Amino acid sequence: MKKQLLVAMASAGFCLASPCYANWTLNLGYHNPMNAHIGVNFLYWGSQWNFEAGIGWVQVDSGADDEDEIVSEDDETKEDENLDLAMAGDLNVKYRFSTGAITPYVQVGIGAWTAAAVGDDPDANADLGGPFAGLGLMLGKPNFHVYAAYNVDKSEHGHFQAGLGFDI
Repeated sequence: MKKQLLVAMASAGFCLASPCYANWTLNLGYHNPMNAHIGVNFLYWGSQWNFEAGIGWVQVDSGADDEDEIVSEDDETKEDENLDLAMAGDLNVKYRFSTGAITPYVQVGIGAWTAAAVGDDPDANADLGGPFAGLGLMLGKPNFHVYAAYNVDKSEHGHFQAGLGFDI
């Protein structure tokens, strides 16, 4: 009985899961997600409403501090060594004003970031970066598209983002 139940559950999972991948695209973006230099995003391409989630690279640093620290009375010095990593992500909703191959869109979302340091000065931090909104232009269809947008957030200045995407 257990074996039959497992086979039935696995079969149902495959049958029900396959439609979940319909209309999803993979986007490679510049400043998408917010606060990231480059990022990878998954975009659900609906009729006019789109949902996007992404993660991006902000910074990776390793090295030693310039300031030396005295570690003993014999005047031996030691440099602090650290490895720092920062990542950003966001969730947003886009509304495309038409379903054509060239369409303007408006987007709203929320960004987040996290950072960690390991080594002589360990540290960790995370922040919900805050809301953002912007206007953009999308060229193409789900199988291949490019986009560009300008967003404003809680900072004093906005930022430009752009990228390309393709059907997965």
